[in-house]
Amino acid sequence: MDEVQHSGGERPDACGPVIEDPERNWLIWLVPPGTSENWAPHRYGTCLGRPYELALPPITQTEPPGPYWYRPCRGDRLVPPGPLHEVLNRFQPGPIPHEELLATILRTIS
Repeated sequence: MDEVQHSGGERPDACGPVIEDPERNWLIWLVPPGTSENWAPHRYGTCLGRPYELALPPITQTEPPGPYWYRPCRGDRLVPPGPLHEVLNRFQPGPIPHEELLATILRTIS
């Protein structure tokens, strides 16, 4: 995403804000409001919007323990959903969120 959002003389970490949650092995990409309404189903990423809420780590939290800012939160950008969708298709990161969430639910029911 750094390459996608990089233009000209910008910093090498041009990507919009990303939170890493090392306990869950998740990357949380902050996308524009309303993205979840238009997000096509995707095997490698889940997009949540209303009524879900996300507790953000303190802006100064840039390393573990706990969730931290993998890419800093700057007021000038969010992660564009179209390119994010394409990058997820290309790199196919794991674990697959849907399967992990389903396993959690099944463990709770069992």
